[in-house]
Amino acid sequence: MLRDLIINGAKAPDAMHKAKVAMVTGMAVVKEDSDTDKFANVTADETVADIYFVNKDRIPTGLNTARAEMSDYDEDFVNVKENELVKLDKYAPGERFATDQYDTTTITTETEIDTRVSFKDGKVMKATASTVLSPYVFKGFFNDNGHTLVVIEVSDTAVANAA
Repeated sequence: MLRDLIINGAKAPDAMHKAKVAMVTGMAVVKEDSDTDKFANVTADETVADIYFVNKDRIPTGLNTARAEMSDYDEDFVNVKENELVKLDKYAPGERFATDQYDTTTITTETEIDTRVSFKDGKVMKATASTVLSPYVFKGFFNDNGHTLVVIEVSDTAVANAA
C-alpha cells in the first residue's frame, strides 16, 4: 500500500511501464527500458538512485465489480501481476509518503526518527551505515486503520547514517 501524505499534486505519475515481476503497491522499483518494452523491476542491490514507487488504479475485477465498497487493501487493488501496467510515483524533496513495504528486521519500533533509509528487494530498509548516501528519511510509523506503514520524507540533502 502506498499513501501520499504531503505531495505536490501537480505532478503526474509515469504510467508507461509494466511490472517485470509480480509485485504489490508501495514497492520501490527501478526502471528498465529495452528496445521493445519498458519495465519496472525490484532490485536485489541496496540503492537510493532513481527509485520509483509502484501504484495502480483501484479498479475491481470479476465478482468484485458488483461490490459497492472495497478496502484499499483488497487484493484487486494491491497485487500487480507480471506484465501489468503500473503507475510509478517519484517523490521530490519536501514530500512525505507512507508504505507498508518495509524490512521488519531493519525498521523496528526502536529505529530512530531521522534515520536514513534505502531500498532493496522492493522494500524500505535502514541504509547501511556510512556507505549509502540517502535523501530518504524515516519519520516513524503510521497506523492506517490497523495497517502499519512507515513514513518516509524526502530530504534535499543525501547523507549517510552515523556508524
